[in-house]
Amino acid sequence: ELMEETIGKASEAGLDFIIFGGMTLKEGRQKDIFYKVLRDNYPKLTGEYKNIYQKNKWGEAAGEYYNSINQTFDSIIKKYKIPPRIPLAIYQDILEENDLVVVILEHIDYLLKLKGRTSLYGYAAYSISQLKEPLSSMRKGLKMINGVGQVTENIILEILNTKSSSYYKKLLTE
Repeated sequence: ELMEETIGKASEAGLDFIIFGGMTLKEGRQKDIFYKVLRDNYPKLTGEYKNIYQKNKWGEAAGEYYNSINQTFDSIIKKYKIPPRIPLAIYQDILEENDLVVVILEHIDYLLKLKGRTSLYGYAAYSISQLKEPLSSMRKGLKMINGVGQVTENIILEILNTKSSSYYKKLLTE
């Protein structure tokens, strides 16, 4: 309800996009302070949060929780027709080719995970972000990059040729 109300008001205000993600609670001060505020203000929720945020090295919530809030977010942004990431038109003529490929692959990764699907596009994006040479000079050897197979190679080539991705655009409309 709160998510729907917030996104509805943001839509009325005319926002261009929303970057959404779940909270993390790493062991230490952050988690201690959060639970103190929770106990002081919403004591009935403490048990629920402890169940959602069990022991995790990175402070991540249970996967089912992220899937649930992502699906809720996805349905609400569709209702209000709000992009779940920075629209391509804002950055496609600003970024260097490697950075453009990294951002689009990261967005594809995010959109797939938002829909509860698995994705390795984030891994490919990270590998590309570590490269020193431009991807256009490696067109014949893209599959040698960690995380890049045939499908990802095709997406990269399309981005290099058009500064866009039909697969990315398709995911935005699903």
